[in-house]
Amino acid sequence: MVLEQLFKPDWIEKKPRHAFLLGFIYSIVGAISAKLVFGANPGMMTVAFTSILLLPSLNALLTIEENQARSRDKYWLGKQLWKDHSDIIEVYFYMFLGIFMTFAVISFAFPEAGIIHFFKPMFEVIGITGEATTLIGWASGGGEPTVMSIFINNLIVTIVCLLLSLIYGAGAIVFITWNATVWGVVIGFFAKQAVVSGANVNPFTVFISTVLPFFPHMIMEALPYFTAAIVGGIVSKAALREELFSPKFNEIVKDASIVMAGSLVVLLIAAIIEIKVYPMLA
Repeated sequence: MVLEQLFKPDWIEKKPRHAFLLGFIYSIVGAISAKLVFGANPGMMTVAFTSILLLPSLNALLTIEENQARSRDKYWLGKQLWKDHSDIIEVYFYMFLGIFMTFAVISFAFPEAGIIHFFKPMFEVIGITGEATTLIGWASGGGEPTVMSIFINNLIVTIVCLLLSLIYGAGAIVFITWNATVWGVVIGFFAKQAVVSGANVNPFTVFISTVLPFFPHMIMEALPYFTAAIVGGIVSKAALREELFSPKFNEIVKDASIVMAGSLVVLLIAAIIEIKVYPMLA
């Protein structure tokens, strides 16, 4: 693929922040492709095309990560465990950020009616259809959200990411792209609403002030998705290259399980912040 020549895996692996450009440019190409091919209903196909573009690079990066895991004789907790996996987590973080910023800017910059039509499936997630802008329990799927309902909802997404990665390698990128797109489209839309309702406001300032309050929670919620995708991908690669239940395979699974356990703690903290902290800031 031509774009892979611009964003080679080793270039991204050495400097994970380059993954921001990967997510940003690939999502633009994905959106344009979806509009050209599926003009009547491009929203979901935007996620699909973006994911297809990202898959080869992510599979290559997961192979690099699994090779590094295989070369180690022993796995350690704490700093060493974080050091072992921090680079690939950073890649997913910057890639997610690139996708998010693409769709936040698109949603903020383009006419409201066109954006609601283009990203109809994303707006339906939070109850925005046509000109209506009433939230209907975005995260909890309806009713009054609780810490447990938010946690369980996000836990289900995390488990799906893990299973998709175990089966398809980097297949969980579809869920990650979907989440980044929904966050970007919706937050960009709310920023646009703030500009429209205000008088003599600076659009750039409004955009930044709308994005920043959501950012810490968004990343904390998305981090377990990254981790599940990475863990599933590494174990999937190991299953192909190692004998099942061999000492090396068991070490890789043990390592992955510890990382996943830590990510679930982060997921719970994110749910607590969403229910207990954000209402006090509103």
